[in-house]
Amino acid sequence: YLQVPVLDPRIPRLAQQVAGPLDNSYDKAAAIESFLRSHYGYTLQLSRTMPRDPLADFLFERKRGHCEYFASAMAIMLRTLNIPSRVVNGFSGGEFNDLTSQYVIRASDAHSWVEAYFPGSGWMTFDPTPPSASPSHTGWGRIALYADAVSSFWREWVVNYDAAHQQGVPATATDQGRHAVFG
Repeated sequence: YLQVPVLDPRIPRLAQQVAGPLDNSYDKAAAIESFLRSHYGYTLQLSRTMPRDPLADFLFERKRGHCEYFASAMAIMLRTLNIPSRVVNGFSGGEFNDLTSQYVIRASDAHSWVEAYFPGSGWMTFDPTPPSASPSHTGWGRIALYADAVSSFWREWVVNYDAAHQQGVPATATDQGRHAVFG
């Protein structure tokens, strides 16, 4: 968690400059996280040609990118300061569908962030990616929830309709009938 590839020499200098006189690793990590969130922009619109050094291009030329650029930049900057770090890929967010009582996780919820290791505290999470400028909810959002509900009900009651479901239907109907009659 401390290995670094061959780096543009400006990257360790930038990390040292951002961390400045801070004397503990956590404060240095928080400073780098804040620096990236406030000095760089989020975009999914990237050049089709891959630069020779994507990290240096992101930090010193383009200054815009998606979560993988932010997480990679922070992890490498931390490592140049001898702070163990790793990039984590997963999903962040999601949306609760009140029609199915389930969370909907979409590909657009994919995200990358950083974990840094601090002796005595363990791995701690940092997210250097600034929020996207694009609106997260549109008028189509509710329609998407209905479409997801239809798909969920189809999977549950048609595709996955097995003996266990068949046995459960009379019991559920009886319970609901009793509740309707006797309250």
